[in-house]
Amino acid sequence: MNSSILKLVRKDLAIMKVPAILWWICGLVAISFIAFGGPAMLNFAAILFVSGMAGAGIHATIRTVVEERREQTLPFIMSLPITIADYNSAKLIANLAIFGAVWLTLSAATFYLVAFRQALPLGNIPFLTIVLVAIFLANTIILATSLITETIGGCIAAIIGANIGTQMILWWVHSLEGIRSTVSGSVAVWNNTVLVVLIVEIAVILALVSLTYILQARKKDFI
Repeated sequence: MNSSILKLVRKDLAIMKVPAILWWICGLVAISFIAFGGPAMLNFAAILFVSGMAGAGIHATIRTVVEERREQTLPFIMSLPITIADYNSAKLIANLAIFGAVWLTLSAATFYLVAFRQALPLGNIPFLTIVLVAIFLANTIILATSLITETIGGCIAAIIGANIGTQMILWWVHSLEGIRSTVSGSVAVWNNTVLVVLIVEIAVILALVSLTYILQARKKDFI
């Protein structure tokens, strides 16, 4: 990573440090509800958990991508000795790092609750993994759309589409025989259905990141 990219990444990380920590705390509060609140708090905790995790990514995207264009700070940044490739790389790295840190730590805490505190049957672990990767995929869709369109309208449309689409797809995935028949069991079953879904999710994430970089690099009027 060259010095120009590193400086841009550090700038975005500094801007999002406090908001990301607040969203992370929101996720931790949700996890505490799951750990100590019992079944009665499960639905509320799940909504709060997803809100905290997704909020970190959406906030970072709006603040470091969309707002930069709207506040006319992008022309100044591009007047510095950086290339379009540097800018694109910095935005992808910074936003994926901000969301990834929140996503990874909250995911680890969730797996701990299920695996060692028995908050849910162990059979939920494969589907829970699919859900968590789906949240990462939804954030990638929002980030990719925002970087390509550079408009608040495009960002909002991506948020709505990713939210609705993720819920519909997860509902369909949960209905698959290979998942429905094992999700409530006492053993985590990593069958072909689970593995195929995870591979597809990861492949789409990588494809979106690559496509975003390629499309941005081909832009002629970047300002």
